[in-house]
Amino acid sequence: MSLVSIILERPISRFVERKSQERHISPQETVAELVALGFETLLEKLYQRYRLGEISFGRLAQELGVTTWELGYLLEERGWPAYNLPSTS
Repeated sequence: MSLVSIILERPISRFVERKSQERHISPQETVAELVALGFETLLEKLYQRYRLGEISFGRLAQELGVTTWELGYLLEERGWPAYNLPSTS
């Protein structure tokens, strides 16, 4: 884990404040959840491009800022195949 300091634009700041109050969690936890959601969304989009053969496994890892080994573990955790061979069905 790492600590990051950011400045949020006013609408985003208000959103974070409201969500934090609704969920009874700190703004830091809310922002961490939003960042994780953004990462998952990006991973899904890039993974679909990989499965379609538009990008390589190495490029997928590079776009996510992880090693190919780490990417293999990320995909395994989600139950997604790490190969992009066409299905035979």
